[in-house]
Amino acid sequence: MEKVNRILLGNSNVYLIRGEKGYLLIDAGFPNTVKTLLNALGKKSINLQDIILIVITHVHYDHVGNLKEIKDFTGAKIIVSSNEYELLKKGIISIPKGTNISGKLISYLGNLFPKVISYPPVEADIRISETYSLRDFGFNASIIPTPGHTEGSLSVVFDSGEAFVGDTCFNILPINKSTVFPPFANDIPLLLKSWKLLLDTKVQELFPGHGKPFDRDKLQKSYIKLKEKII
Repeated sequence: MEKVNRILLGNSNVYLIRGEKGYLLIDAGFPNTVKTLLNALGKKSINLQDIILIVITHVHYDHVGNLKEIKDFTGAKIIVSSNEYELLKKGIISIPKGTNISGKLISYLGNLFPKVISYPPVEADIRISETYSLRDFGFNASIIPTPGHTEGSLSVVFDSGEAFVGDTCFNILPINKSTVFPPFANDIPLLLKSWKLLLDTKVQELFPGHGKPFDRDKLQKSYIKLKEKII
């Protein structure tokens, strides 16, 4: 796989990966940060219109805030989970439950003031409900459903061992020093199954929507810890 370009847009990571036919963008970042994206791409001599495909790991405003603007400029195909296609089309989100005190507070406030976390609606080109190969787009990778954080969470797994997992995992220090457990999750047992699904692949390095990349070993230890807690 080509070098991973990790770009921070607001409080969220987006990732840009070069393929045989153009670039893949994973997520679209916090609203009103397109200029930050353009500046980052300019430093790497990458043109925005070189993006041919956008995969949305899940439909939250900090991951789709710039999606319409990027879509309008590039014409790139958009892939989203079938479970969150309608949310994206309407410009709304389903706020997951908090898993800690701060997460519960943010979830409560988000439900109280939904307009604050709205975004321009976008109709995706492709909606998926099972493993989906990206080889036709020029990437040696597949998208796999990894629900738990949200019903329609997706991860992009490359044959070379990299996985882009959205908010299925967090790695913000010091909160996530010993675990990659997210502060929000609608279904924790399902999240555990998604972690196991990732571990069943050849993934070696994971790239979260928030925080720095981490290795397989940290996911493995987090899986064991969460499994013991649930059981």
